[in-house]
Amino acid sequence: MSITESLVVVKLDHDDERAPLVFELLEKAGLLAEVSEDGVEMVEPGALGFRVARGRMDAVVLALECGGFVNVRAYEVQASQDSAR
Repeated sequence: MSITESLVVVKLDHDDERAPLVFELLEKAGLLAEVSEDGVEMVEPGALGFRVARGRMDAVVLALECGGFVNVRAYEVQASQDSAR
């Protein structure tokens, strides 16, 4: 299985109310369509995780960092069979 997705994790500093701001920022940058609807979850307390296409990872991370989210990490992951459907 090849690596086709990236997992982007945004630390919210235990302020889960900031989660909607992540998506507002991506929408303003024209990148909201890159976020997998099935992959959005709180991956740990105070951290929002979501999947994006591997080729758009850099643009998503850059937009978030420029928008004031200073703790953004990205990981390459293998697509599951469910997300390939």
